[in-house]
Amino acid sequence: MIELEKLFKAGVHFGHQKRRWCPKMEPYIWGFKSNVHLIDISKTAYQLEKASKFLKELVGEGKTVLWVGTKKPAQEAVKAAAKQLDMPYVNHRWIGGTLSNFAQVKKSVTKYLHYKDILAKADKYPHYTKKELNVISKAAGRLEQNVGGILNLKWPVSALIIVDVIKEGSALREATTMGIPVIALVDTNADPSLVDFVIPANDDSPRAIQVLIDYLAAAAQKGKDTFDKQKEKERLAKQEERESAKAKKEPKVVAKKESAPAKKVAAEPKKAAPKAVAKKVEPKVAAKKDEAKEEKKAEPKTVAKKETKKATTVKKDTK
Repeated sequence: MIELEKLFKAGVHFGHQKRRWCPKMEPYIWGFKSNVHLIDISKTAYQLEKASKFLKELVGEGKTVLWVGTKKPAQEAVKAAAKQLDMPYVNHRWIGGTLSNFAQVKKSVTKYLHYKDILAKADKYPHYTKKELNVISKAAGRLEQNVGGILNLKWPVSALIIVDVIKEGSALREATTMGIPVIALVDTNADPSLVDFVIPANDDSPRAIQVLIDYLAAAAQKGKDTFDKQKEKERLAKQEERESAKAKKEPKVVAKKESAPAKKVAAEPKKAAPKAVAKKVEPKVAAKKDEAKEEKKAEPKTVAKKETKKATTVKKDTK
């Protein structure tokens, strides 16, 4: 919890004049001095801690929070906190329908981005005159003030942080109609009935606003850190799953590579089969050669038989 002395030194306890008070803020008023109401800073510290815990849980889940503070004392504090957390903010003028009719507001965002692109490429592609570029730069400047902080606005918006409920009445009404929880700094002259997390405080002092916004930003930063760590763990777990899946696939590939040579070795005897056939064919050829030799050997005998026959016939004739 924030120190009460810090709140006291920042002037958080100063309210408005008694005649301008809202009776619904009575539970948060300690008393008055010189016809000026004084806020009970113990209740401010309690409500601030309650809101910061809610904000930490919300940002820890990776949800979007919109920071709103268009009055001069709050502009710089809101802008610095939102930029530090990389969150959307509105610090110049609340555009009606930012929450309830964002499709139309998005047209202004696209127009601003288009003008910005034209100005960035003006030197490279000189399609516009100096006067036209001057008109475009002025229009881009106006749009940057109005929608420059909501370029990275992502839906759904999970919470709204408001400085001065009276000044940001339209934003508060839109948030309540959309069912978006609101954390707000509420002074003694404002109605806290539409606010979910009331932080009773002086909403006119830059020091008081700075202290409270910094405390809320620190809580949001803690939530963001936890979300980033969780996201990193999930990323590492997915990476390990991929590596394990690859490791499971690798042995199968090795087995296939090892089985491939075995198939080749098994196929080699089939190639050697024709040699065995050739060996078997050789005896047949040899047998044919032997038959031919035998025939040749048998021929003289027939000739001899014929000669004997002739000899016998010749003997008979001589007789």
